Amino acid sequence: MGSRMRLVTIKLAKNPNHDPHNKVVGSCPTSESCTDSTGEHHTMLVFTQEAIDIIKAEYHVTRIEEV
Repeated sequence: MGSRMRLVTIKLAKNPNHDPHNKVVGSCPTSESCTDSTGEHHTMLVFTQEAIDIIKAEYHVTRIEEV
């Protein structure tokens, strides 16, 4: 995994206030303008392996995809 662009998806703890049919726009750990801020899964664009390693140390990573 060199310095290619990757989408990294993290999973947060379940939020009891999350309603998938009434999504809340707001900030989340990966964005200041998230279209489902109370949801469990959030994706970010990552450019380095070092950044992926930091994310893995802080969050549960569910998916990494090359772009």
